[in-house]
Amino acid sequence: MLKVAVGRSRKKDIAEAVEEATRSCLLQLPAQEVSLALVFSTPSSITAALLKKIKSGLRPDCPLIGCSGMRIITPEGTQGEGLVLMLIALPKVKISCGSIKLSPDDDAYLAGQGLGIKLISNVKEYRRELCLMFSDGLSEAVSRLMEGLQNILGKSFPFIGGGASDDLRFKQTFQFYNEHILNKSAVAALFAGKLAYGIGIRHGWKPLGKIRAITDSSANVIKKIDGGKASGLYEDYFAKTLAELKKEILPINTLYPIGMYLEGEKEYLLRNVIALNDDGSIVTQGGVPRGSAIRLMIGTKESCLEAARQAAAQVKAALRDKPIGLAIIISSASRAYLLGRNIDAEIKAVKTVLGPNVPLAGFYSYGQYAPLGALSYYGQTYLHNQTIAILGVGE
Repeated sequence: MLKVAVGRSRKKDIAEAVEEATRSCLLQLPAQEVSLALVFSTPSSITAALLKKIKSGLRPDCPLIGCSGMRIITPEGTQGEGLVLMLIALPKVKISCGSIKLSPDDDAYLAGQGLGIKLISNVKEYRRELCLMFSDGLSEAVSRLMEGLQNILGKSFPFIGGGASDDLRFKQTFQFYNEHILNKSAVAALFAGKLAYGIGIRHGWKPLGKIRAITDSSANVIKKIDGGKASGLYEDYFAKTLAELKKEILPINTLYPIGMYLEGEKEYLLRNVIALNDDGSIVTQGGVPRGSAIRLMIGTKESCLEAARQAAAQVKAALRDKPIGLAIIISSASRAYLLGRNIDAEIKAVKTVLGPNVPLAGFYSYGQYAPLGALSYYGQTYLHNQTIAILGVGE
């Protein structure tokens, strides 16, 4: 039987914060029953002793994973400072955890394969169900990492997760593995055995203007659109020069991403614009294959909140209205920027669908990982931007 405990803290003293969150959890769930610990923390709450203090209250062999987030998500809403701890007891499920370093000099595809091999090594005799992964949200090689992982777990094997984030300085993010605080890494948990779960993913951004084609690209750099320089997409729409647009990259990133058309999908796959280069090329967060049909996209607060409700409804539908024992929410830092002071409305929107008392935890990320829903892509996990991804586990 699934059991869950969630504790949080806003205290600035890290020792006090850990004690508050851990004590709250262990009053709900005895340490000896815990199968997995999840920790999400804002950068200001991360110290060398953070995970060691949390692990000291758990069984020595209890695995722990998590990461940093520009905001964390708790049952009470979101926090710009502090940490949230979720303890999960799944007695009928085997959980294998692992980590891998993402070196810029190495092929991320091979790193993904290495992580996959680590994960399956402990659960070979069990039916594998789901993978949960957190990685460096500043890495430009996440798509390759995911391809390598899927090469080992299976091309249509579902996994969900997100890119660790910082406080919008885009300098350094952190990943958590047992008592170790890592950077430029990926951590993951593989669930095997009998597990009832549902995944929901939506963004709510709507297309603008005509469909265009990427005529030249390399990895995450768009060089040409419809045969012309890529930045013309934004120069034409905003009637501004490239130099002017480069000064407004954050609102462009948030409100006007690029949408990639995928046959059968209800929504475009979004790509954040993280840089406009002097040569007119566009750098995006995530791969942009040559030949892709794209459109300029626009998001509003209202469409953002409606998408959160739709994602939660997908979770309920996948679980066929079974009671939901926990929810892990991975939303986009861009959504936090768009919603501003109304950011807690997104979590309230999710709870109106899943239920007011569902234990939940999560963070605002740089990139979300989740499967697509269309038949032609079903089960293949992609890197998403500006999206909310929800994992619900049934009781």
